[in-house]
Amino acid sequence: MHVGAMRVDLHLPEAGSLKGRRAILNKARAALRRDLDVSVAQVDDTQTWQRGSLAIAVVAGEPAGVDRVLDRVVAVIERDPRVVVTGVVEDVAFLDLDRDPTAGLLDVRNRLPGQP
Repeated sequence: MHVGAMRVDLHLPEAGSLKGRRAILNKARAALRRDLDVSVAQVDDTQTWQRGSLAIAVVAGEPAGVDRVLDRVVAVIERDPRVVVTGVVEDVAFLDLDRDPTAGLLDVRNRLPGQP
């Protein structure tokens, strides 16, 4: 199983309020979900009107499938003329859960509050 994750930093020059910012980001999230069938979350400081960051995750059987989807993310976001992409960070990893069912899960568990 191949997993890809991407953070896209955005400038929203036309957002004049938090409500305007939320509308623009919601439109971008909906477009990514609809067009690419990816998971999307807002991962930024929610008090800055004209800045935003989205995290995108995708899972595929082959690394080429992950790359194909991640390569289209920026294009889908930039279809909205109110959005300027200012930065992109991405990573692709391979998880063999058949060989090691805990692969990739221990790191997450160790970061949960109250866990040693």
